[in-house]
Amino acid sequence: MPKFDFEATGIGSLPFKDTSAACKLIFDNFNAIPFWPQLPRRSYREHMYCQFSEGMPGILIDENKNTIHVDSKKCALGMEKAYQKFLDGDTQYFKISDSFAQGLYAFLDLFKANSKEARFVKGHITGPVSFALSVTDENKKALIYDKDIFDVIIKVLCMKAKWQIKLLKKLGKEVIIFMDEPYLVSIGSSFVNISLDDVTKALEEVNAAIKEEGAVSGIHCCGNTDWPVLLKRGIDIINFDAYNFIKEFSLYASDIKDFLKGNGTIAWGIVPSSEDANKESTATISKRLQDCIKQLSDKGIDAKNISSVVTPSCGLGTLEEDMAKKIIKLTGDVSRGMAR
Repeated sequence: MPKFDFEATGIGSLPFKDTSAACKLIFDNFNAIPFWPQLPRRSYREHMYCQFSEGMPGILIDENKNTIHVDSKKCALGMEKAYQKFLDGDTQYFKISDSFAQGLYAFLDLFKANSKEARFVKGHITGPVSFALSVTDENKKALIYDKDIFDVIIKVLCMKAKWQIKLLKKLGKEVIIFMDEPYLVSIGSSFVNISLDDVTKALEEVNAAIKEEGAVSGIHCCGNTDWPVLLKRGIDIINFDAYNFIKEFSLYASDIKDFLKGNGTIAWGIVPSSEDANKESTATISKRLQDCIKQLSDKGIDAKNISSVVTPSCGLGTLEEDMAKKIIKLTGDVSRGMAR
């Protein structure tokens, strides 16, 4: 597992329709770990749930109504084929087509001419828990409550990750894949009745698939959650909203210490992905990040040896373009200022 020195990267989504402009912004600011951009304003297909749905049996997308759901009967009929493709290791069957990810294909085209300093390339998939909590069947029932469909979702996302790693490795850099799991904030709440065991097994299966393909694994959760659940899953990089939730995260100092001893990396989501960025500067965010690290140091964690990445606190796809540009630039500037 590589050690990081406050290199910067992004979460995934940007509010641009112009793929070249989105990629240029990334290459200009995230020299060491550029990522391919999700561009949901280009098309509903690039929404974080649609984008990773190809190959999922029974999936139905209505681009006029901006909806996605699974027809459970069609899903049942298509499960055998999906499982067979999974067992065959047929990652191409689960590919992400250019019509679902034009940002990915533009990134690939522009990478060589714009990435001389890159050490890594970062990709992402929607995590299995968030996918299965957000996408429903025809009766508006979240797919996570159907164990058979949930298992298929996990398998499809494993193959999406593997396909993506094979593709990104062609760029000649080490690959990082994040699972984006915003809905982990719901785990343990009275509104979501699912077992913790099901959650951990799903995360571990996708994490294992990423590592089997030789990539660095990461997970992003932009709210507060049960952090030991993530810290103990064998995931390489934990990305959290450090701007808003460092106090909650630091409560688990013992688990964080064990995670770091196991060569884990903290990706500090220290730059707010909101209008709050207007009241911040490189100096104020850098000071805030130093204070976050001190909170861990005060609990017995060796601050000098924390492997760190710098990110915005969440994706930027819902913002105005100028605000997204400001946040991306601020993230890059903080990264350069924090490097040892």
